[in-house]
Amino acid sequence: MSNAMKQLRTDTASFISRLIRVNAWRNYRNVRHSLSRLMVQHINFQIVFKKEELMNLAEDAKEHFQNEPILARINPPVLVVGDIHGQYYDLIRILNTFTDDTGKTKKVGFFHNRFVFLGDYVDRGQNSVATIALLFALKLHYPQQYVLLRGNHETKAINFAYGFREELMIKMGEADGHTVWEQFNEAFSYMPLVCVIGRKILCMHGGISPKMENWKSFESIQRPLVDVSDNALAQDLVWADPASDGSSAALSREPVWSKNVTRGLSCTFNSQCVNDVCKSFEIELIVRAHQMIPDGFKFFAGRKLVTIFSAPRYMDETDNRGAIMNIRENGSFGFIIFDNSKKGGKNPLEDELTRADDIPNVSARRKSDAMINSLKSTELKAKKTKTPK
Repeated sequence: MSNAMKQLRTDTASFISRLIRVNAWRNYRNVRHSLSRLMVQHINFQIVFKKEELMNLAEDAKEHFQNEPILARINPPVLVVGDIHGQYYDLIRILNTFTDDTGKTKKVGFFHNRFVFLGDYVDRGQNSVATIALLFALKLHYPQQYVLLRGNHETKAINFAYGFREELMIKMGEADGHTVWEQFNEAFSYMPLVCVIGRKILCMHGGISPKMENWKSFESIQRPLVDVSDNALAQDLVWADPASDGSSAALSREPVWSKNVTRGLSCTFNSQCVNDVCKSFEIELIVRAHQMIPDGFKFFAGRKLVTIFSAPRYMDETDNRGAIMNIRENGSFGFIIFDNSKKGGKNPLEDELTRADDIPNVSARRKSDAMINSLKSTELKAKKTKTPK
């Protein structure tokens, strides 16, 4: 055990063992995403956290991120994961995914794989607390194997409105929940915003920026960065989107950076912008998340950029698949797809977008309220079960 590990306030090994429940979940990745017997047994599984352990975990994570550069680096082979949004059971599924080029080795993925997570761990889903707690513990226990980038939902203004704070207050009480929420957001303010894989693949949560001139550009981002809008480059890294298909920008042969009217801040970029960034940085591919993709992944700019979304059946409302990207040691890559279980048509993607300039729209607020009401109902039932008759 390293000196850094000995100085942690958190017993990460015990914490991970408690959360990941390896024996119960080891075959989960082989099950098509339906309500199998295994999932039925664990669908109401509730993890109880104490205030002190979450405060210690967040403080440990903050101190770790303080000592990491804003630009993380990792070598392949590696699995790249998009938005999770509190879908804890899908996170367990991802962590138990093990890839081996020979197909002969069967190992538990979470301590054999390298992972790059692209952000948006919290909000929307019902288990944001367990999701971010497990990922922080894994990062602290296996610091060389895990890269956790910051997404737009790892900001106070957004996770105040979209569920993380309210989930903490429901599960821990208003005062303790708010205190823990503040502590986690302190940790978020130090998280890296960009990662390079093997010198040729650049990753971020949102997108590229006109402020990206060279590798030194990232050094302009000073931390702690509570509000990403304080730095234009940081804001674009967590909020920017590719230009919409069929738009005038998308059809232009010149680089076009436009105002992101869908999000209410940051920018959109077209294929030529992607080409220019790849050339300036001498990279082959840009990998980002930030948008719900019906099939789990989608290419842009002649396959020089790909968007990954890793939360299937998003909020149990949207008929989408999830995907993670498998980058092999030689730089080749493929995608691992997680099926959905819903039947019928897809809900409009506009309902699933997060905006930054106002409160959630009516549809998003309704879905967020449904998630909160479900949490309250679950907590009430748990309390009744514990109350002696």
